[in-house]
Amino acid sequence: MVVEPNLSFTSMPAPAQCTRFNFRTFRWMQTMIFAIEEINRDRKLLSNITLGYKIYDSCSTPYQALRAAMELMGTKEGSLHEGEKKGKGNCRGTVPVVIGDGGSTQSLVVASFLGVFHVPQISYFSSCACLSNKKEFPAFLRTMPSDVFQVDALVQLVKHFRWTWVGVIAGDDAYGRGGANIFADEVKKFGACIAHHEIIPKNHAKKAMAAIVSRICSSGAQVVLVFAVEQDTAALFDEVLRQGLTGIQWLASEAWSTASVLSTQTKYHHILQGSMGFAIRRAHIPGLQDFLLHLHPSNPDALEDPFLIPFWEEVFSCSQGVRSEGQEDDGGGKPPCSGSEELGSVRNSYSDISQLRISYNVYKAVYAIAHALKAMRSCEKGKGPFPLHVCPDGESIQPWQLHHYLKEVEYLNSFGDEIKFDENGDPVAMYDLVNWQLRSNGEMEFVTIGKFDETTTVGKQKLQIQEGNIVCNDNQSTVGISI
Repeated sequence: MVVEPNLSFTSMPAPAQCTRFNFRTFRWMQTMIFAIEEINRDRKLLSNITLGYKIYDSCSTPYQALRAAMELMGTKEGSLHEGEKKGKGNCRGTVPVVIGDGGSTQSLVVASFLGVFHVPQISYFSSCACLSNKKEFPAFLRTMPSDVFQVDALVQLVKHFRWTWVGVIAGDDAYGRGGANIFADEVKKFGACIAHHEIIPKNHAKKAMAAIVSRICSSGAQVVLVFAVEQDTAALFDEVLRQGLTGIQWLASEAWSTASVLSTQTKYHHILQGSMGFAIRRAHIPGLQDFLLHLHPSNPDALEDPFLIPFWEEVFSCSQGVRSEGQEDDGGGKPPCSGSEELGSVRNSYSDISQLRISYNVYKAVYAIAHALKAMRSCEKGKGPFPLHVCPDGESIQPWQLHHYLKEVEYLNSFGDEIKFDENGDPVAMYDLVNWQLRSNGEMEFVTIGKFDETTTVGKQKLQIQEGNIVCNDNQSTVGISI
């Protein structure tokens, strides 16, 4: 969220300020930096090239995302703004590629803008099917599968368990509305009916949230799909708790299917036990956890990072009493930090690397760029892909030329996964089917109970489920009915 400054129209307004700190997205940012530094150390992949970066905080809003994109395209070099981090070294020339944004709504506005300049954009979390439209978003690519494939997986799941009376709840954004609408259309094709189709308002108004849950109760549907980001989903479940609604088989869209902000809060456990959803493939990235835990305000370059001090203060509920250049100190009444705090002593969604799914997407995006750059520099004179078989200038990277090579990227990465983009800029769609299971120690665990592979050949099942491993909402192994 963003707190906008008061506008007097008599002086330059103060910069907008983001509110709250999202540990999960901060991990994604650090994963990008980790991948860049890993590539810079590996001289085999990119010899004589050092990758750099600028990082802007979009505050998960379209306005801030567009503002960041405009600054990247038009700001003089060296100009730093609130919520911007600049990498080590001196980057020269125009920014040739952008990684982000996370949310589909933000990516829609950024992709529309960057497409005008032919600057390639690779998103790691934007899944709206609308972004596959190359006429509207010619320079957009992603390491996150389109919701068309996620919806196909969800429809196959509903069909497998013969659920014919299903509720649908969507977030009020491109991701939620788009995915829920496709799902509602597709399940009707095999005879299922939509019990109710609700929209979660972005302001989470109490009256509206109460009405949504009341309609769930009155519909009689035992299976409900929630196609929304984790913040909207949490607001819904807060109201579910308030009204005491239980016994629902919740289906999770990818945005919250492994969200620790929900799974780590014990208040949700009795209603989310047994939930099912599809999650993109995960990976264990060697060295990442040590990198994440190495952050500390005492590090030499700490004050160059505008995100580190707010992060540290949020984690340890203390005040550092310092800020990066241009930021005001606002301890908020917190006690001073002792200096002995260590990230390894706490558990949160930043340090939890058990579900590296979106982080893995970020990692893949960085490496896709590196492989595209390598291909550019390997072009043989007279055999280039451009008019008159011209090769690109490897010393002055043009965004439109890099975009060409990004579309051609195809390789097997160190985890054995094939990395490539189809004609719409979409990756190969493969998902894990996860089941939320409450363990005896009181922790919620995401147990993989199946797979969905969109590339499965004709005649074979795309969806594979191990039903014997399923635990449902009532702690039983038999999946309920909803007809």
